Amino acid sequence: MIDFTHIKYGIVLALIAILFGGSLGLSFGCCEESIKRTLNQDAQAVFKEKYEGEQKLVDKVVNQSWVYLKRAHFHSQTMGVISIAFSILVSWLGLPGMLQFTVSTLSGFGSLGYGFFWLLSGFMAPGLGSTGAAKHSVELVAQVSAVSFFVAVVVTFVLVIHKMFIQRGSRKETA
Repeated sequence: MIDFTHIKYGIVLALIAILFGGSLGLSFGCCEESIKRTLNQDAQAVFKEKYEGEQKLVDKVVNQSWVYLKRAHFHSQTMGVISIAFSILVSWLGLPGMLQFTVSTLSGFGSLGYGFFWLLSGFMAPGLGSTGAAKHSVELVAQVSAVSFFVAVVVTFVLVIHKMFIQRGSRKETA
């Protein structure tokens, strides 16, 4: 049986990430045209100063912004599910509570934060005139969340390998 004592906060963060991503997907289904219209209106508001009157540039940024919004949806859901899997795995393996907490919380935070980064970038880009400027303006969100998730991945990998191969191998040698 899984003990949720040390992984509960990470699981909640991961579930919020999955709900966030799912909500985005639902909003795309019902409101895609409205969202794209909003992105286009934001770009049109700065048409002369940011796009130098070039509709082709507007279209490029608005289309890429829509791609970023879809990335927010996909990353949140996928990373959220992976976070839950990591959390359950480290709990099931009976690893020390602090390691369970660390893996679960970092992966949950990373899954939520990284999706949020793509959402912010997607909505900010048309008004800034560039997807690069949008990503740059919120890059700290991406960096912190991606590093958090990556640390959780590496720690989980090392702990699982240790538990399955090294610790198990040392038990056989002493038997």
